[in-house]
Amino acid sequence: MPKISSGGFTRNNYKLFTFTGAAGFGAIGNCTVFTVTGAVHVVSIDSVVKVSVAVDGGTGTASLSLGIVNSTTLFNGAAISAVGLTSTNKHWQSITPTANGIAQAATQQDIDISQNIVAAVTSSGTQLVNGGEIEFRVVWFPITSDGNLVAA
Repeated sequence: MPKISSGGFTRNNYKLFTFTGAAGFGAIGNCTVFTVTGAVHVVSIDSVVKVSVAVDGGTGTASLSLGIVNSTTLFNGAAISAVGLTSTNKHWQSITPTANGIAQAATQQDIDISQNIVAAVTSSGTQLVNGGEIEFRVVWFPITSDGNLVAA
């Protein structure tokens, strides 16, 4: 089936997300990246690390995943150790970020959602994400009359 990607039908939204370690910004739990109302079709979602992700000195290992509320690994399949997201290996399309480019994962295209898009921070202890920037881009279109997606 061909992709729907031309004309004024699809929309693009960008969000430069800065991790600080505060609640909703890198503490253990969800960091809302995009707010969704109604239902939308995600044509594609991309993540590029602009500033290497950093963690605090807490116990365990902090990890990040990209998904939606109640399905926090929807877009990348599994969590990745947060320190693996560097400005050197900046293309985050899977659990193995790459330096120069990568084919977009099937889990990051052609998905219908009705929940907010989140970067979920988990930890095997108390470690959290307290630094770094990731730029997210979503190409999408509404599939309900009230469907909308905006940067949080």
